[in-house]
Amino acid sequence: MRAARNLAFVTVIATVILVGVGVYVRATGSGLGCPDWPTCHGGIVPPHEQEALIESTHRFVAALVGILVIATAVLAWRHFRGTPAVLWPALAAVPLVGIQGLLGAITVWEELPPEIVATHLLLAMAILTVMAATTLSMFNELRGGAPPGERAAARRLGLRAAATLVLFAAVVWMGGYLGESGGSTACEGWPTCNGGVFPGADDQQITHMTHRYLAALLVVPLAWMAAAAWRERRTLRWGMHAASTAGLIYLLQVAVGALNVLHTFPDALTVTHTVLASLLWLTLSAAALLGVSAQAVSREGAPLPRAEAPA
Repeated sequence: MRAARNLAFVTVIATVILVGVGVYVRATGSGLGCPDWPTCHGGIVPPHEQEALIESTHRFVAALVGILVIATAVLAWRHFRGTPAVLWPALAAVPLVGIQGLLGAITVWEELPPEIVATHLLLAMAILTVMAATTLSMFNELRGGAPPGERAAARRLGLRAAATLVLFAAVVWMGGYLGESGGSTACEGWPTCNGGVFPGADDQQITHMTHRYLAALLVVPLAWMAAAAWRERRTLRWGMHAASTAGLIYLLQVAVGALNVLHTFPDALTVTHTVLASLLWLTLSAAALLGVSAQAVSREGAPLPRAEAPA
């Protein structure tokens, strides 16, 4: 059982790495380094060209994540078949990875349409969520569920984290669209756009500032979540950790976003910005899922002690 949990955790980390590699592909302009799919320039081995090697590395990491997701689902079926909170997200991750691979292929075949690129990024975040659900539910199952005193508080904080996640999904999608549509450089300066608080009539400026406005609005649900964590700080042991981690990552995300604009989107800052987004997404997902999984495990009951468990 613990091997399954450890594999699920490794898969979460590998998915974050995959997001970083995918953004590096976009930042370096390597999205069409392999203009065909699943081969690269008609062969399995890519040519010795930088863009082709970068895109092939992305495909390799994606395939590795796919294998890890399938292996996690197999172990979940073997060891947690009677625990829906573990089994269903583990199984759901498998078709999601398949859809993600199909979107990747469409992205190449259609020569990087921004809306598909943005959806591809958002689906990667969804895979992070279901793998986090699998990992956290395994952890709760192995420790016997959340203590009764924590369950109501966990539900309240989890609902606020989920609400924050809904708005953040819009921020992520707009960020992915912005990066591929060429709107990233439409606004010079930060926090203003070409010297003004509001964008001009240019569509790319409007897209750019919409992303900024949504990111700024994220402060509201984050503060709402932090307020709940503060009120429940004596009851909910992980609440303040989740809220403070989310707040810190958000501040770093904003700072890196500003530096990206001011320094015209260098590769390192572009990758860092999106990796931070994936970590914030993961933190919010974990907070939301801890509330949900605490309720699920409590309804099902704690597992039998090791000595009484069936062989």
